[in-house]
Amino acid sequence: MPTKEDTEVLAFIKYEGELVESGYMDARKSAEALVGIDEIVRFFIFQEDPKLQELQFELPIKIRKGSWEALIPQNIEQWLITAGGLGLTTYATTALKKLAENDFKDKGLKDIFKSVFKGIKWVIRIATHFGSMAKTKIDNIRFEQNNEWVSIANDTGDRILVPKKYLDFYLNCPDKLFSKVTNIIEQNRELTIGINKALAEDEDDLKDVTITLKQKYIFTTKEVEDDILFPELIHNTYVELDGHVTRGNESANTIGFEYHGHILTCFPAQGNITMYKSLLFTNCIIKGYVERLSDNGEINEKRPRIRFIDLIQIKENTPRNLFT
Repeated sequence: MPTKEDTEVLAFIKYEGELVESGYMDARKSAEALVGIDEIVRFFIFQEDPKLQELQFELPIKIRKGSWEALIPQNIEQWLITAGGLGLTTYATTALKKLAENDFKDKGLKDIFKSVFKGIKWVIRIATHFGSMAKTKIDNIRFEQNNEWVSIANDTGDRILVPKKYLDFYLNCPDKLFSKVTNIIEQNRELTIGINKALAEDEDDLKDVTITLKQKYIFTTKEVEDDILFPELIHNTYVELDGHVTRGNESANTIGFEYHGHILTCFPAQGNITMYKSLLFTNCIIKGYVERLSDNGEINEKRPRIRFIDLIQIKENTPRNLFT
């Protein structure tokens, strides 16, 4: 019989195994996982509809014993309006209420978050099928079921059938979007993502996805800490780089910028990153100056940061689409 706690859950991201049986996990690993979950959910919400990026909210997370789990509540819209509406403007609160009343393309926030988790599961399945998160083009596609599903083959010729919508999500997905949540997968700690079975509307909703240690490499690329990243980017030199805006952190006033497979932390020379909110998850040219100052003031940082003066969307390279 389901517990009261189970009936309150919409979806979950959890770690299972001997290392988390007590429900505890190292503080640093927990922090990394929570930041990673937040980035993943926000990316997929944006994929559902870019207009939702205007809603600034805190994502509710609940941890419980037996495994380390991040639980999304069923009453997500009410949580955001009442308990979670930290710093919400009147406009944002009104918008959330409309979503709660199913006034967004005939769907409410609960439906949107459920679709978000369906998308997360499908992207993981597709990446596991290809053995990579980095594919930007897929050949030999077969359209089926009124063109709403596609059959895709990997390098060995094996095929799976996936919704066309979620294949687009996969193609748009930054290569390292799942790296924070998969970094901490170990022999006795696996990652599972799913939707509350009580809310299942089809067989897909009943199927969880699990990322094991064997599959971890698909989503996580270890960087060599001893190497200087992009040595050609010299401190205080002016650069113009083509890349992809992967995240925004208003508290730190920084953005993540994917450049040649690496995420660079960038911050505006003046002003606040909210000026660039509309550019989140788009391909852009960043213009600014390289920063390699360490905490002690020495110019020896191995990973460069960019103090940018401009961020310009590359119109012809807007998010990759199945048909491009």
